[in-house]
Amino acid sequence: MVAAPLLDSRSASKAGETRFACSRQLTGTRRVNLRWMIFLATFLRFAEWALEAVLIPRVLIVCVLAVTSLALAAVRQKPYSRGLWKPYHWLVLTHLLFFPAVIAAGIIWANPITNPTVPHHAIEAGRWWLNVLMFASFASCVWWVWRMRGFRWFAVSLMLLAEVLVFCSLFISGMSVAGDWL
Repeated sequence: MVAAPLLDSRSASKAGETRFACSRQLTGTRRVNLRWMIFLATFLRFAEWALEAVLIPRVLIVCVLAVTSLALAAVRQKPYSRGLWKPYHWLVLTHLLFFPAVIAAGIIWANPITNPTVPHHAIEAGRWWLNVLMFASFASCVWWVWRMRGFRWFAVSLMLLAEVLVFCSLFISGMSVAGDWL
């Protein structure tokens, strides 16, 4: 990295101190950026794995059934054309924020021991947070289904589809926290 220009070039010792202070400051910034980049790269890798987990045959069957049910409910109940859909119902999409939250928990509390021959335990704080996020996700599903009166079949189908993605992220993050990868 190129050193910052010297502010005072009158004395060599002062110049050396200025150069050392600037490089120390840049090193700290570099560390923060490196940690952020590692977090981001791991986040994207876990998100990719979670989306690929949808292709597991049993999960794919649930996903196809949820999409089919959602399409049938949209045609049959017509939540948009009957005036049942309120503007605040778009907030149901905030349920998808559980997906990145679960993946972030899996990265923050990742188990450093991934060797299956070494006995190890899951990170307790990570397990606790994944459980909290899972039950909060369930509560969110129940609340949104209750809130969408008049087209609950549509709401159940939509929440089931969103919950498939959340469970796939829980699957990947759970392996990360436990340190037991498939």
